[in-house]
Amino acid sequence: MIDFLFPPTCPICGGSVDLCGALCDDCWGYFDWIDGPHCKCCGYPFPDDYDIGDALCPVCAAGKNELECMRAACVYDDMSRSVMLPFKHGGRIKYAHFMSHAMIWALRDIDIAPDLVMPVPLANRRLFHRGYNQATLLSREISRVYGAPIDFNSVRRKYRPNMGHKTHAQRFEHIRGVFNVAHPERVRGKKILLVDDVMTSGATFAELSRVLRRAGAAEIYGVVFCRVVRTN
Repeated sequence: MIDFLFPPTCPICGGSVDLCGALCDDCWGYFDWIDGPHCKCCGYPFPDDYDIGDALCPVCAAGKNELECMRAACVYDDMSRSVMLPFKHGGRIKYAHFMSHAMIWALRDIDIAPDLVMPVPLANRRLFHRGYNQATLLSREISRVYGAPIDFNSVRRKYRPNMGHKTHAQRFEHIRGVFNVAHPERVRGKKILLVDDVMTSGATFAELSRVLRRAGAAEIYGVVFCRVVRTN
C-alpha cells in the first residue's frame, strides 16, 4: 500500500525503481564501479587487460598496507563526487542506502566475518557542526548484513583542520596521533571492519589501524564507497 501511494524513486534522478533507495539502471551505469581485475589485498583497480590472477599492487607488495584487506565500490570521479559531497556535507542522507549496498557488493570476494563494524569517528566539533557521521550512516546496513554490532565510541578522534590539498606524505603526518582507543577492552582480540565514505591516500585507515592493533585488535579490514585512483 505504501509503495502504491508513494512509489519508490531513484534517489539521484527521481526515476522509477523497484526498491526504495535503489538506483535506476541509467544512474547505476554512470558510476565507475570497481568490478574488474584489482589488487587482491587493497582492491586497487588494474587495467581491464591486466587480469593475471591474484596480483598485488606495488604498495601491498612492499608490505605497506596496514589492513588485512580493503575494498572500494567505485572510483572517485565527477559522478561519485557529485553524490559523495552532498551526502557528506549537504544532508543527502538518502544516498546512504545505495552507497552502503554498493560497499557490501565490493566486499563480495572477501571471506570476512567481522566481530565489529566501526565507522571512522569524527571529532566532536565536526560532528556538532555536521549533525551526523556519514560513516555511521553507511555502517548501518553493513552491520545488519554481517550480523555484527556497530562500535560507535571505542575510539575517539581529536579535532584537526581538513587535510585539503596536502601531499600524500603530509596527509600521513597530519593525522598522526589523532585517534585514541578509549575502550581497548572492546577491541582486544576482535576482527574489525572499518567503514568510511572515501579514501584518498589511505592515511586515515592506516593510522586508525595502527592504534587498534596497539590496543590488541586481531584483524582489521576496510571498505569505502569510493577511492582516488591515479590516472598515470
